[in-house]
Amino acid sequence: MMINLLRILLIGLLTILTSCNNQNEREANMKYTSAITFLYYEDFSYGIDFFENVLQLDLVMDQGFARVYQVNEKAYLGIVQKKDTSEVSGNTLFSLTTTNLNDEYIRVKQLQVYKLSELKHFESIPLKSFFFDDKEGHKFEIQQFLNDEDVKRF
Repeated sequence: MMINLLRILLIGLLTILTSCNNQNEREANMKYTSAITFLYYEDFSYGIDFFENVLQLDLVMDQGFARVYQVNEKAYLGIVQKKDTSEVSGNTLFSLTTTNLNDEYIRVKQLQVYKLSELKHFESIPLKSFFFDDKEGHKFEIQQFLNDEDVKRF
């Protein structure tokens, strides 16, 4: 009976250790450091009011034409003034933040995506990014922030 109990405890310990190693591997291999979902508003003032008063989210970045609000530690919701964007048609953009944009661009370029843009540099934010659609028309951006404060935040 004692030997069986020790076996069960040993198996449990090995399972926990293996799980921890797999978690560490997944974290080491993650390509993305955060995510921002952008919603496009024709009535930008309404969007600001909705995010700040209804959702009660904290503003973490204001670019004038776009604002980013923190949902939790690494999840963000953003609003963009619809008339000021030419990159995205539609009402939603899902942005993933990476620390190695060039490698991600090369990787994605080899896959079946649609409307893949060239790498773009937005000096006013500052960041570099590229855009693409999936087969169903959903809009995606992979971005890399360029200043240290934004890199730490996102």
